[in-house]
Amino acid sequence: MKRVSRPRHDIVIDKDVEIPLRDGVRLRADVFRPKGAGRVPALINIGAYQKDKLWVPPPDLEEKPNPHMNWETVNPLWWVPRGYAAVRVDTRGSGKSPGQTDPFSLQEALDFFDAIEWSARQPWCSGSVGTIGISYFAMTQWLVANLKPPSLKAMIPWEGAADMYRDFAYHGGIFCFGFVSNWYNNHMAHHLLGRRDQASPDAFSKNWLWDYMRNSLDTDAYYGRQARWDEIEVPFYSAGNWSGVGLHLRGNTEAFVRARSKHKKLRIHAGTHYHPFYAEEARQDQLRFM
Repeated sequence: MKRVSRPRHDIVIDKDVEIPLRDGVRLRADVFRPKGAGRVPALINIGAYQKDKLWVPPPDLEEKPNPHMNWETVNPLWWVPRGYAAVRVDTRGSGKSPGQTDPFSLQEALDFFDAIEWSARQPWCSGSVGTIGISYFAMTQWLVANLKPPSLKAMIPWEGAADMYRDFAYHGGIFCFGFVSNWYNNHMAHHLLGRRDQASPDAFSKNWLWDYMRNSLDTDAYYGRQARWDEIEVPFYSAGNWSGVGLHLRGNTEAFVRARSKHKKLRIHAGTHYHPFYAEEARQDQLRFM
């Protein structure tokens, strides 16, 4: 078993760093890196929940509150002192990143690809990049893995759906209006700060909800929004939750069974959507895998 490292570094924080993309858009990211550690591996996530939004965890969470806690992402105060850089990226059109948001799209996967390769080129990075996160921050990992970023060495998709048709929009062919609309209104809308949709002057993001509703069959409309298991070869640690059978669990189990990766691990737990991820036992296991 790989020996788990102990904290030994102070933290340097670079706020609102610009990440240039292939089409000229520049995403904004925060970089947490160990002081005086030289070149280290990077752990990166991308999502629409706003990197600057403080998450105050419940009192019974093993991770204690700190000014850098962010919903469903790693705690930099735990990882960075152990020799990793943590990179948080606002996806296109959310938080401080310009553009139009299109969640779980091919465009978002391409942006994630570019952010991974950008991280690998930075003077503080060893050239090795891993991805880690819960839910949205897990789902985007499957989609970028389709594209095989050269610097992506390992993934930990923790409770992450992998097929936007079967797992997210249409369970058994029936549109999941209750969940999808609730998720959009309560978790997405207030984070979307990008430019308006050119085809709909009153909208500030692509009308992806309407796209899902009018594409009720598994067609090319979902290309780029589904994991292609025969294309995924990167080592990964897939963690599913029995309590998440209505959304994420299928993605985690299908990945373990069907992905081409030679090195893959499956964990199944129960409980809330976030307690297991931040448990000390789980963090140590994540660290051993990375």
